[in-house]
Amino acid sequence: MRRRVFQSTHELAVTALEFRRALEKSSVRRHSKVMARFPIGCCKHSSQLIAKYLVTELQVPLVSFVYGERGGGGTGLPWQSHVWLRVGEHTLDITADQYPEVDAPVVVSVGGGWHSAWLRQRHLTYGEMMTFGFWDGVRFNRMYKAAMRAMNYQPPPRVVFPLRNAGPPAEPA
Repeated sequence: MRRRVFQSTHELAVTALEFRRALEKSSVRRHSKVMARFPIGCCKHSSQLIAKYLVTELQVPLVSFVYGERGGGGTGLPWQSHVWLRVGEHTLDITADQYPEVDAPVVVSVGGGWHSAWLRQRHLTYGEMMTFGFWDGVRFNRMYKAAMRAMNYQPPPRVVFPLRNAGPPAEPA
């Protein structure tokens, strides 16, 4: 399969919105209590799910995670944390609307935009964010399969090779 490189911000936004809609209609809420109030409090899990989709199904290179914090520390604002993706030069967030200042279900931009207000940002690699303990891995895989079912995603057909010495094909009856 060829690697997918998004030619425009709009193209990435459409893909992200399709994935977001799949999460909303899927049974993913059954597999994790955290996802029960989607999108509120689901930024890490949702980012992991869409990252896996981008990397494994669409073969998108350069997917990484950004963890940011804001508020607290005497600012008068409550402390908050948030996770979103960097996809090449794009910022991709499918749960930003859990915050009152964002109305769009999906935020895709080039550059900082709304995300630049998040201080103390840490960039994490795909491998760092996609390492799970056994039970967390089981739960994550169930959520991912539920999302793929909701997308009606059809993986490319597997090439099946005939067994050696299987003999000639059967005659039609």
